[in-house]
Amino acid sequence: MNGSGLSHTEFILQGVPNGDGYKLLIFLSFLLLYVIILAANLTIMLLIKTETNLHGPMYYLLCILAGIDIVLSNVTIPKILAMYSFQSKVISLEACVTQMFFVYCIALSESTLLVAMAYDRYVAICQPFNYHKLKLHYILLAVALIISLRATCFVAVAALLTQATYCGSNFIQNCYCNYGSLSKLACRGVTVSDAITYPLSFLITLPDSALIIVSYFKIFKVAFYTGQGEARSKALNTCTSHCCVLILFYTSALFEFTMYLVPSIFSSEFHFVVAITFAIFQPIFNPIIYGMRTKEIRTSFLKLLGRKRVADRP
Repeated sequence: MNGSGLSHTEFILQGVPNGDGYKLLIFLSFLLLYVIILAANLTIMLLIKTETNLHGPMYYLLCILAGIDIVLSNVTIPKILAMYSFQSKVISLEACVTQMFFVYCIALSESTLLVAMAYDRYVAICQPFNYHKLKLHYILLAVALIISLRATCFVAVAALLTQATYCGSNFIQNCYCNYGSLSKLACRGVTVSDAITYPLSFLITLPDSALIIVSYFKIFKVAFYTGQGEARSKALNTCTSHCCVLILFYTSALFEFTMYLVPSIFSSEFHFVVAITFAIFQPIFNPIIYGMRTKEIRTSFLKLLGRKRVADRP
């Protein structure tokens, strides 16, 4: 308990465990990662906007995914940079809850988009004659509606957290605010938010992951049994890149839930690794995986580099 018995209104972020002696190196590392995230995802968005052969539902969904990754990096990394450039590890309750809300909304958005992308690939490979019937605006409308409904539930959670009482430690064992790291510091007022957050998180991720697994199972089945030569190779190549992203996203989400349900078995270093994997490495790996594994994007990128070299010649 704090001495006055009052609720904390400010918290201290841990940052990198045992990193106080390497502040400059940590700052430069995160700054470099931030630049890479922006450059890689903006490149994906530019390619999809400028190349007509990338004007399809899957690529527009990928463009939205790149935009979401940019938002995620802007929600988390600037504060981390401030921690190691201005020694500003303090964050207000309102700012912490706001950051947590956006992180979870981005996670919900990404999970919904991955389901939509899996469905797109399922129709393209398993029902190719119906693929032209897919209407992009209907897909985007459905995605936006689902994200909005899911985010509404977390508005209530955010509101409840601002009303909770934080009378113990104000040290957040993470480099950014998330539900588990903040709620465990409360001594009163999180019973209802706990009852909403953890069941809701599982009720969202389990159906999403199940739909994705079923879609890709059918895709791989069709590719192996009916695909031939180049068609089979293209289908498997595209779906393999999607599966890499799915494994990265849902594995980090699974550990995120588990860490706060049974916190005693995880070290602060492991907390940090999971947080960084979700908030920083995933926005880096998404465009790299799609760029390297998707032939159309890789070809368009090489064309863009070729045009730039020609333009740079005297």
